[in-house]
Amino acid sequence: MFPHTPYKHLFFDLDHTIWDFETNARITLEELFRKYQLERYFIDFGDFFSRYTPINRDLWAQYQRKEVPKSVLKVNRFYNTFRSVGFDDFAMATNFGNDFIASSPLQTTVMPHTFELLNYLQKRRYQMHIITNGFTETQHKKLVRSGLRPYFQKLFISEEIGVSKPHKRFFEYAIKSTNARKKESLVIGDSLENDVKGARNFGLDQIYLNTQGIAHNETIFKEISSLKELIGWL
Repeated sequence: MFPHTPYKHLFFDLDHTIWDFETNARITLEELFRKYQLERYFIDFGDFFSRYTPINRDLWAQYQRKEVPKSVLKVNRFYNTFRSVGFDDFAMATNFGNDFIASSPLQTTVMPHTFELLNYLQKRRYQMHIITNGFTETQHKKLVRSGLRPYFQKLFISEEIGVSKPHKRFFEYAIKSTNARKKESLVIGDSLENDVKGARNFGLDQIYLNTQGIAHNETIFKEISSLKELIGWL
């Protein structure tokens, strides 16, 4: 027996939606900041992080548009941050990037009410899947280390599929691979562009997790500020 909603398949984004990317990344970066003694070049960790954040965001956008390869993203987000204070050391940036990729997926902080929601949905016999634009080697580790993996039937990672959200081919691949029907599928994510618009353009209902209360003009099927709002609705 499925619940009262028309949905049978729930497609969750991973980072910022159920796995707390911001917290986990910041913890890892602060540890690496100390390991590499970057206080020699930056005022403090806050200075480093405020410079890194927009650089990382811009490079991710370029990567998803296939304008830069993964290898460039992994190193240049740190190399460019170093250079912003006049510190030019590509070798250190490479090592720093490798350490970040190895360590950040081992962090285990999830978004508030994640397990409460997943346990509720599991009892209601939903088929749950992950849809993510992250790197293959990191996304699998995140799910296992944080205890999230047992809740999900299938994982759809852009690097494995060969196309990223919000492209229609990503959603088409996920739907076909689960033998799901569009009207029985729901996408849940934190990105207006990748999750909400991507799902909507493919004809899927979508839920926008807007924890920061960001103002926008998008037409959205449902908007929530906390995962807890889905308990009882689904």
